[in-house]
Amino acid sequence: MVAPYFLPRRRVGALRPFKFAIHLKEFGWEPHILTIASDGQLTPKEQQLLGEINVHALKPPFDRTGRSGSQLKKSEQDESPSNSTFSIADWIDKHFPVDTWWPFFGLKLPQIKEIVNRIQPDALWSTGDPWSAHWVGKKIAEWYPGIYWVADFRDPWTLSATDLKERSSFAGWMDQKIERRWIQQPSMLSFTTESTRELYQQHYSDLDLPATTIYNAFDRDLFNEPDENATTLDLDSKKLNLIFFGRFRRLSPAKPIIDVLAELKKIAPVAVEKIVVHSFGPLSDSDSRYLEEKGLTACFRTQDRVPVEQGLQVLQQADLLLLSTSQQRTDIIPAKLWDYLAAGKPILSIAPNPEIKKILDETGAGIQLSAKDLKKIAELLRSAVQAKEKGKKLPIPFSNDQAKIDRYSAKKATQKLASILEEHRG
Repeated sequence: MVAPYFLPRRRVGALRPFKFAIHLKEFGWEPHILTIASDGQLTPKEQQLLGEINVHALKPPFDRTGRSGSQLKKSEQDESPSNSTFSIADWIDKHFPVDTWWPFFGLKLPQIKEIVNRIQPDALWSTGDPWSAHWVGKKIAEWYPGIYWVADFRDPWTLSATDLKERSSFAGWMDQKIERRWIQQPSMLSFTTESTRELYQQHYSDLDLPATTIYNAFDRDLFNEPDENATTLDLDSKKLNLIFFGRFRRLSPAKPIIDVLAELKKIAPVAVEKIVVHSFGPLSDSDSRYLEEKGLTACFRTQDRVPVEQGLQVLQQADLLLLSTSQQRTDIIPAKLWDYLAAGKPILSIAPNPEIKKILDETGAGIQLSAKDLKKIAELLRSAVQAKEKGKKLPIPFSNDQAKIDRYSAKKATQKLASILEEHRG
């Protein structure tokens, strides 16, 4: 498993290979993870789950990707690098094709080959981003002709409607050429949404790409049982508390929910004063300014980040779980959806991917509304405020069908991956 970002590295996407790795043995596979070494620390629960799984860590000469892309991080591990520290590296990121880990993997190729030859793999799985992971996969496939290789494209690479990071015109052009060349090599491509799979198969229709969808997933094994030491959020029990389990950022700005609350302020100013949106980590300057402009600063509260193990207990303190992202990210299912399903609390989604509605309807876990329909969402929140004041059930479709929710567990996702590998085992 070529997974450059793997716990304890707290990056978006690091949990996906971790969840596969800890369950693969149940389906007859011995995982070996090739990753980039990190100075971070596994939590006790993560250490327990990882057990004796083989992790082969390549030590980088320097590393600026330890900054967390997730709220699930111990505060004492936070780094606060100055903006000036990485100005040169940011420039290189912008102009260098693929990603700046590519030269590192090139230098480590003899070590990688030695590790792989010791393992003698029966199958190969690589995940991006960083997209250079697939270059490593390509090299391994060349060393072992005929090996079955699944290349996991978590999110779209060059076909994303939203730039995941700023790219120069040259780097963007090269990325497109390289993606087209690399994407023809794997035995199978996997994606985290049906819409992304369809996007790639349509865009590269001349290549007749073999592809499948393996959703991200929740894993209750990652969370502690309820205990008295659990993190207790600073909540006002008299108000309607919405939890956004993450940090509002460029790719998931607070603006969509701010616009909803601004609409509610127009039609029911008393109701809007009884709503608090909780997020984890500071708001961006642009979101803070927009909040102040709309006179809604009191409706938002930032909480400290929490350890991984306490995530479920934190979510269960909410009245309503908010799912939101940039409205341009139509092919993305925010990863927090899966933990929301495990939490057993009503979900309000204003994210744009229609697959979310299908999942919520199937599991009875909540409702999805278009972020453009401000009045409808505002009216729903007003009704929710009134229901809480009266001690009644929130007006959200919510049957919480556990059997159907469990279809989206990490074990089920791993079973799908394992069945694909088993089908093609030599």
